[in-house]
Amino acid sequence: MVTQNDNSSREHTPARVRRSPRRTSGGAATRERIVGAAERLFAERGFSGVSMPMIAAAAGITAGAIYKHFEGKEELFFSIVRRAVEATPTTHEAEGRTGPAALASIVSAYTTPRLKRVRQLAVEIHYPAAQNTKVRRLLRNSVDREIGELAQAIAGAQSRGEIDTALDPRLAASSIMTLIMGLMHAETLTPELVGETAWRDCIAATVERLLAPRSNGAGA
Repeated sequence: MVTQNDNSSREHTPARVRRSPRRTSGGAATRERIVGAAERLFAERGFSGVSMPMIAAAAGITAGAIYKHFEGKEELFFSIVRRAVEATPTTHEAEGRTGPAALASIVSAYTTPRLKRVRQLAVEIHYPAAQNTKVRRLLRNSVDREIGELAQAIAGAQSRGEIDTALDPRLAASSIMTLIMGLMHAETLTPELVGETAWRDCIAATVERLLAPRSNGAGA
């Protein structure tokens, strides 16, 4: 899973790209055409099934033009995955909720049909991560950062008495992240459950039970 605030890819952006003079509205439009075409192709064909010439053809530009915006296919793919996650309105699910209910609503959103593209791209990134050191590093940094932020949120909720104080925040965060990563494989593992209200409610209830404060004598 890719964090919504991952800046690691910027750290590895070549200086020649950062200093590119094509920071005009035309350059931005070209970049969006590249990203839009690549996102569609990666989701449909997977990382290994897409080449830079294919992306260029779909975007209506030359292959060389892509390298004015992205160092290579790995950087382009990771940027697309990160953007897809950033565009996911899962945080809206938590509005008006606190503690376990807030986190449960966010996690259960990954069972919905509207996040199919996010699920497809999130699963696809693991193949290049296994083959490419740069993508693996970006993914590892992203996951570690997201678990850390989630652990901080859990610790804050614990201090307010909203989440079980006996839980280790980082272990609880890792458990939730593991559940999310499992839901990312829904199209392969449980396609018949995608969009099912009962399935979404079951996932939400599972997260709430994991995090809910224990009453005196509970768990005996």
